Amino acid sequence: MLKSRFWAALSSVLIIGILSGCSGLPFLTTPTPTPTLTNTPLPTNTPIPSATPTATPVPYFVSATVMSGEIQAPAILYHHFAKDTHAPTSTYTRYSDFKAELQKLYDAGYSLVSMSSWLDGTFSVPAGRKPLLFTLDDGIFADQLYIDPDGTPSVYSGLGILYQFSKDHPDFGFAASIYVNMGDKFYGDLHVDDWFYVSEGNAWKTKLANTMVWMIENNIEIYNHTYTHIDFSLTKPADILYQLKQNDDVERQFLAMVNRSDLDTKLGNIVALPFGTWPATKAGMDILLNYRNPEKKPLSAILEAYNADEPELTPSLFSPNYDRMKLPRITSTVSSIDWVAANNDKIPTANPCKLGPTSPDADKDPAALQTLITAAVQSQTCPEGLYHVNNFIFLAQNGTVKQYTPPQGDLPTQTSTP
Repeated sequence: MLKSRFWAALSSVLIIGILSGCSGLPFLTTPTPTPTLTNTPLPTNTPIPSATPTATPVPYFVSATVMSGEIQAPAILYHHFAKDTHAPTSTYTRYSDFKAELQKLYDAGYSLVSMSSWLDGTFSVPAGRKPLLFTLDDGIFADQLYIDPDGTPSVYSGLGILYQFSKDHPDFGFAASIYVNMGDKFYGDLHVDDWFYVSEGNAWKTKLANTMVWMIENNIEIYNHTYTHIDFSLTKPADILYQLKQNDDVERQFLAMVNRSDLDTKLGNIVALPFGTWPATKAGMDILLNYRNPEKKPLSAILEAYNADEPELTPSLFSPNYDRMKLPRITSTVSSIDWVAANNDKIPTANPCKLGPTSPDADKDPAALQTLITAAVQSQTCPEGLYHVNNFIFLAQNGTVKQYTPPQGDLPTQTSTP
């Protein structure tokens, strides 16, 4: 009996347990397996090659300048420079006046060129500028140029003022020519209280010789004004020859004094007329026109003077009225400098011109440059005139373009009468 009850109770428990599993009892729950995460790699992007851009060719142009119209310039004549306590005259320019004149000429668009380059046609100025010549007569005085102990030009000398101005205005340039009398003066080798004095002995000669060296090496050209500043119209032909030759000989003696005879060949042969007068006789004229310096260089030019009241511009060899044996100059006065500044429209400007398009090698090929200038003129891109391209010069006129070659050696013989 008891045995039967035991099995009946056990059976009941099993039935309840099975039914309870269906209702979620924890000890009878079958665990659900956790799914395993698998990392699936993203597809790799295959780069698509981009097309290489084609460079756009940049047109190449050659830079040139061209002067059109009458090729002429003012040649200004200076003599002495003095402190402001000195009265201004046609032969004395006060320091303050000279500084004002330089600024006025610069503002009017002028830039300096050398006399030698003017005569052989190789002169040039920066784009937008106009040519100008500076000349000094009666050299050499310390007030014209004095070199300070540090080797720089004194600002108490005219060329020293010009030197400093050119440093402050590089496009104005630094160039001048000085016409010297070696036999009529001493040179002030001492600078005391803003003025110049001659010391005892021969120290002034050494100072003058070294000043001449500085000039030659720094674009100040030295030429002839006769030994003792004679009046040609009152001088016999033989004495004219002596005055020219003696002056040249003494110049070279001074250079030899400081062991710089190597500079003798840098001394050219141009004569500035003392007092602006000419020899009175044909014999005297022949002596002057046929004079050769110690290096046998023939006369390159004769410069006149003293036309401040009626200023006259100096033609170039590209001008139809050019006569290198009779070149006018304008004596410096306040009014004459005002005239030069006000009449700057009579002086050609070096205008920029772009030649091309072409290849970069064209700027070294004169034939190619000639073709480019011709095309520019024909298309009216640039005018006819005097072209400067790198180191080449071309003259475009009357429908043709020709390369200009400066004369080699002696200039062509030319005679003139006053």
